[in-house]
Amino acid sequence: MEIGKVIDEREMLETLRIASKNGKKVAIIGTGNHSKKVADLIISTARMSDFTIRDSEVIAQAGCPISKIREEAMSMDLLFPSLYDGTVGGLLATNEAYPISTAYGTPYSFTQWTRIVTNSGVLKWKGLIGSKGLLGGFTEASMRLYPRPSRVETFTTKLEEKDLIQVYNKVINLNPLAFLIEYDNGFTIHVSLTEGKIDGMDSYEGVPLVEESDKGSYMVKVDDISSFIELVNKVRPIYAYYIQGVKWSKVYTSEESELNGWEHFNSTEVPKVVWKLKTILDHWNTLV
Repeated sequence: MEIGKVIDEREMLETLRIASKNGKKVAIIGTGNHSKKVADLIISTARMSDFTIRDSEVIAQAGCPISKIREEAMSMDLLFPSLYDGTVGGLLATNEAYPISTAYGTPYSFTQWTRIVTNSGVLKWKGLIGSKGLLGGFTEASMRLYPRPSRVETFTTKLEEKDLIQVYNKVINLNPLAFLIEYDNGFTIHVSLTEGKIDGMDSYEGVPLVEESDKGSYMVKVDDISSFIELVNKVRPIYAYYIQGVKWSKVYTSEESELNGWEHFNSTEVPKVVWKLKTILDHWNTLV
């Protein structure tokens, strides 16, 4: 397996096209810490690591570690709105949701524009966010930054299903920074606020985190909390969670057939629309 660190879009495009002509499979990574892809050629964007913060915007190259952006943003009293710990390219490729996506959305939401090198050429189109490297390599993006909250407190409690909607309707009016509902043989809610409090709940400083792996999990389309409750009642998963404002829940179940009737895909894969776009942008099937 050959690993090449590209320095710009021109070099990435040239490398992709040569690989296509030679029938080689190519994977595009950042530092490689979050990727287990196997290919004939690995293209790394680690040398493309510059970024600039201006006002409430960061323009960053794909190989830039999110931790560096987060650190500089904090020094300017700004918040980078994701808990992802890889590079900018990985953030855009996965489009992962975190509990704070309630307030800020997924990377697709807070990204203003992005550039991506495909086998068909260079595109400036954020519609390819979440394609997990199957359509091309992200090279640069503009993302919004937000005022950094001076205080974040999370309130949590276990709830019976019959009380969940009532509490949800009460809490949603508090404009939470994060709103996470977990199902683990019962419901637990976590609500993060920058001001105010919720009586009758335990609390801790900071935002909720979900410790998990993708193994045995599926992304399932849900419209709202009622849809999530319906899903849980039908499937009775090993574990599942719902983030307010995010249309996909992650569900752990031993049998995919239990999700029949629900739009879903394996967490390690991509939505069907990505495969449709691949026939256009990478009909050579070079990228893996």
